[in-house]
Amino acid sequence: MVLDPNVTNLTAPVPPFAYPNTFGPWMPPAFQQVWGWRIALAYFLIGLGGMIVPVSIIQDFLVLKQKVQKDGGSLVINNLRLATGLTGIIAIALGLLFLVIDAGKPATAWKIITYGLANGRWESWMFLGTGILAFAVILDILYSAIWFGPTSKFFTWYYKRFGGYMIGNYIFSALVFVFGVMSATYGGILFSLTNIPLWRDPIIIVLYPVGGLSAAAATLLILTSLLVKDKDTKEYNIKVWSTLDFIALSLEAILTAAFLYFGLIYYHAYESMYQVVFGSYANEFWTFVVTLGIAIPMVAEIALHKVNPKHYIWMIPLIFILVLIGAFSLRYFVVIAPAYYYPPLSPFTPIQYQFPWGTTW
Repeated sequence: MVLDPNVTNLTAPVPPFAYPNTFGPWMPPAFQQVWGWRIALAYFLIGLGGMIVPVSIIQDFLVLKQKVQKDGGSLVINNLRLATGLTGIIAIALGLLFLVIDAGKPATAWKIITYGLANGRWESWMFLGTGILAFAVILDILYSAIWFGPTSKFFTWYYKRFGGYMIGNYIFSALVFVFGVMSATYGGILFSLTNIPLWRDPIIIVLYPVGGLSAAAATLLILTSLLVKDKDTKEYNIKVWSTLDFIALSLEAILTAAFLYFGLIYYHAYESMYQVVFGSYANEFWTFVVTLGIAIPMVAEIALHKVNPKHYIWMIPLIFILVLIGAFSLRYFVVIAPAYYYPPLSPFTPIQYQFPWGTTW
């Protein structure tokens, strides 16, 4: 059976499934955007939002306690911490919004929670992931409240009076860290559980949170430069975040290389990966991911530690923009490659069986 390329209202077949043999030389319009930029943007934002507060809260324990005890309750970085918490909330919320929009039926998207509970599908990673993201947002709201207005004054008094060693601090910080990292990892786990060969590589489970860590460090870099007024505190934090970003970019480069390698040597994922590295997407991949997203920011991070701080004013925005472009682009190519080059289910081959993607959503 050959599908008409002009058909846009296809529905899922009733079991037992009878798959069409081919889409012919054209992909039907209904299937052209099933996997695309919205999914890539969603998991990019979730990775950023998931990692930014856990990284910041580690900084709180390493630096803030000593800073507050030393000068009697300085509020010089409260605005930075508040902005960090709000960034995490907004990023995860926007990521969820794009997932809902991409699903095609926004009005009923909330049923993923009730369906999981009502039908005993609590082990589904779509259900678990939704709960993890929701709880991460709640924790980020609490974290932001600590640094908001009068609450922040109480927090600095609390650190000064009790030294920051109360067990509640550690429990809360552990929860923020765990759920933040799980949020950033969720997309990689969900992808790895599909039947799409390119996504079944377990490296993707680690690659997603590492990419989120890099984007989070770059975001903290720009927030520090904009919000921290104390010169010494600003310079110290900029060096901390740039060092962290360099480490994250290095790990991202290693993991990306491994992901590409295993994709190319695995027969069923070869065509998808070939199109990214050498084929239709090669120019964009080497430009936006490798050159702009990894290589140039890594060189700039090294230079940031060598130059006069007056150059931070243009170097930090450059690093921030390039790192975010690279993080999004990497997810975009990981998402889009199997959608159009998916052996043995590629819509461009007339001899393989096809699956009607997205028709039940």
